[in-house]
Amino acid sequence: MELRYPAAMNRSLMNPNERNLPIQKRAREKYELILQVACELLVERGFSGLSTREIARRANCNIATVYRYFGSTNDIIMALGEPFFNGISELFDHMSSQLIKGDSLESVIRFFLTSLTEEVRQNTWILHAEAGVMTDKELIQWNVNFLEKIQIKLSGVLALASLKKTTAELEHLSYRLVRHWKTYLRTLIEYDKLAEADWLLADTVNTSVALVEARIDA
Repeated sequence: MELRYPAAMNRSLMNPNERNLPIQKRAREKYELILQVACELLVERGFSGLSTREIARRANCNIATVYRYFGSTNDIIMALGEPFFNGISELFDHMSSQLIKGDSLESVIRFFLTSLTEEVRQNTWILHAEAGVMTDKELIQWNVNFLEKIQIKLSGVLALASLKKTTAELEHLSYRLVRHWKTYLRTLIEYDKLAEADWLLADTVNTSVALVEARIDA
């Protein structure tokens, strides 16, 4: 799985503000460059250091070009959520195929968290974007919608795991797991070297399995 910068994005829960997306090749390239520069700024300065003016300077374009596609830095964060969601969906599809082949739920959870951690290792902007999401009301609501989409996908994966749970119980379990994994991501930002958090990865796998086995009403 690769979290690639998209050339164009469809209207979705993660893109609440309708923007004029580029059609011509040169415009698409500038659009993608703006997102790439935003990722670099997130790594260098964190969420609070994300600036449309600085993005325009580094992307060698007029600030009006940035605003043509993104009304604010919040819109940029939302746009970056699209390739991330696509990557998560790919991982869930692989988990589903492995469950159908007979792999244990523990092994596919370990696969998911290991793959997710590796993606974060290669794209550390994710952690800085995540750290900033909970500081803004607009992004908080966007994040709720974002997580709901992930939960729906995960419920479909869990339905293949022969857990003997109702649809409502699977939805509740998906809610628990997604929030648990979000907490894991937010904790990773505390580590300069993610290899130092290998223990946390193993612990998160174990606690995820425990959540699956726990009573839903517990």
